Amino acid sequence: MNINNLSFNKISELQGKSSLGLFEVQEKKESGSFHQLYMEAIKEADQLVKISEDYSTKLASGQLENIHEAMIAAQKADVSMQLVMEIRNKILDAYREITRMQI
Repeated sequence: MNINNLSFNKISELQGKSSLGLFEVQEKKESGSFHQLYMEAIKEADQLVKISEDYSTKLASGQLENIHEAMIAAQKADVSMQLVMEIRNKILDAYREITRMQI
């Protein structure tokens, strides 16, 4: 088993993709408007929150034996919501800065 081949295979698999851990984006994807990208991020965050709530319900009712799945889903939902909120905050900061500019 050659370690160099393993690392090279992993690197070649990751080329062409960038990831923030939650949202994988193809680099060759045609870029849309910021509004479309932000709305997609909101929808994905909402889906992750719903999945997290489903896992929590299953865990509370005893249908889910593995607590790790519920915790991972909750963390994914939390991080995705934080990302969406930080983007919103940056947009509002930029808007406020623009409104303070003198023409």
